[in-house]
Amino acid sequence: MILILKKHFSTDKKAYSSKYKILLSFLLLSLFSGFFVSCASSPVAKKEGASLEEPEEFKLSEYQYSLLNIPQEEFDKKTEGMSAEQKKFYAIKRTRYYDVIGEDLDYKVIVNDQQKEIIIQYEESDSDEDWHNNYLFWPWPLKLDNRVIWTSYGYAKIYKSGKNLPIDQFYQAFMEHPDYKVKIWGWSLGSAMAKITARHFIIRTKGKQEIDELTTFGDVKCWYNPFYSSKKHCKKIREYVTPNDLISWCIPICRRDVKCKVGEKYNPKKAKASEEYHTSYEKYDYSKWE
Repeated sequence: MILILKKHFSTDKKAYSSKYKILLSFLLLSLFSGFFVSCASSPVAKKEGASLEEPEEFKLSEYQYSLLNIPQEEFDKKTEGMSAEQKKFYAIKRTRYYDVIGEDLDYKVIVNDQQKEIIIQYEESDSDEDWHNNYLFWPWPLKLDNRVIWTSYGYAKIYKSGKNLPIDQFYQAFMEHPDYKVKIWGWSLGSAMAKITARHFIIRTKGKQEIDELTTFGDVKCWYNPFYSSKKHCKKIREYVTPNDLISWCIPICRRDVKCKVGEKYNPKKAKASEEYHTSYEKYDYSKWE
């Protein structure tokens, strides 16, 4: 098994599809217990009066444009006509200039003065090290300040390797701009880092500061605690999955706070192209959730 996994480790993103098949097969072996599967994966109920709110407009700051691997003019042209959530994913997908620390923990803290928001954003798996940690799925305690949460060994290992630098920078930006909105974004492996950061922020603020937005795409399950949820501390929480994106099925014995389905229904033939579905969240209809 180890030799098979090593054979499929590669930083080439064209290898995603085969990795997903191997990863899914490997993780399905862990279906020995349903104890940690939570009913909390149902859609988020809209808060009273939420239907009267106008959809939030999505705008990037000059700094965010500078982090993309395409010119601003090309980005604006490609996202013309997209919804806010589609643009958000495309911006995360095209961001390349992350800060990298520890065990390839890729993150960026952004202060958008134009929109008056503070964002921490996490990248998807982009290295052999990331893929190796994805496979380390057994339960593991992770201490966040004075509290212990339960996630997978691999995710705990990555987050801990950052030595609190991402959350410290994010929290410092919040302290300097207490009137700004607090937003946390992530994609794929980055969705796990985003959700752990959200809990860390809740712990650090003693639950007194709401997170304005927690949005993840290609969301992976990362919670072994079946009772705790971040929903009550987030004004908006979206954990987007599309059924033919097999990576979002992992880890079977973990849970997520919500499950926001987008895209087509599951089809075994289409799921063979999981790589395409995992990297194309800008193409799905988010009208149900926006």
